[in-house]
Amino acid sequence: MALVGDRERERAVAQLKRHYLGGRLSAEELAERVEVALAARRDPELRSALSELPSSSREHLIGACSALGTRVRRAAFVAAVWALWWLVSLVLAIGLVASIVVQGLSLATALVFPALWLGATLVARGVTRKPRPR
Repeated sequence: MALVGDRERERAVAQLKRHYLGGRLSAEELAERVEVALAARRDPELRSALSELPSSSREHLIGACSALGTRVRRAAFVAAVWALWWLVSLVLAIGLVASIVVQGLSLATALVFPALWLGATLVARGVTRKPRPR
């Protein structure tokens, strides 16, 4: 267990004040934590004054950017899947019309093309659906 000096205690107090100014600590909680930080002699005591604090604004910004990047990648993936679905639907529609023109409407044609379209739709929906939180 390492001993802490005045510089570490002052840094901890400055960090507590930033959290207080950011509205993440009440005045009473700030006073309690500053008292613990200034009385700390060892590293674990100093860390206890800083425990359970929200992340710093820099860490918060990094987390927000990461979340935004994840959302953008997810949106791009969903858009690509549905664009592919549109392409498959168009090909199936053209194939259905061509089949009806060439062979006339048959039971196989009336069942196969809608079944293929429904299958493509269910696959696209399943792939792009967000997982439910547990």
